[in-house]
Amino acid sequence: MEVCKSKSEGGQGVIDLKTQNEALLLKHLMKFFNKEDIPWVALIWESYYEAGSLPSMAKKGSFWWKDILKLLDKFKGLARVNINNAKSFLLWSDMWNDKVPMIAYPELYSFIKSKNTILAEAKTSDNLLNLFHLPLSQQAFGQLT
Repeated sequence: MEVCKSKSEGGQGVIDLKTQNEALLLKHLMKFFNKEDIPWVALIWESYYEAGSLPSMAKKGSFWWKDILKLLDKFKGLARVNINNAKSFLLWSDMWNDKVPMIAYPELYSFIKSKNTILAEAKTSDNLLNLFHLPLSQQAFGQLT
């Protein structure tokens, strides 16, 4: 394959074409989550996530978008959340403050009412305990505090 040949041999010097392609596709997720001013980004948000939901377990959309979403777990493992309006990431399954809350606080996570809670929803909640099935165990309460 000409692409994988070294540059000195007349190729493009790509060592691993699969990794190269994944990196290029991950850029689409970065543009999507940063809500860049690009027509396809606005179209995806308006078509599939207008109600404020975010991509998670349910992969919906066009064939192209579903293929991009297959890389969502890799993206979340690489991306660091910058909390601005808190509407573009999930409270429990996205990495923020160098932790994925569902992994860092497993006992507390076992009491949540919704796995797809957006941080903006949690921030506007009158009482944080409304996010959980009560009563919390002592260990879960310790993780909450």
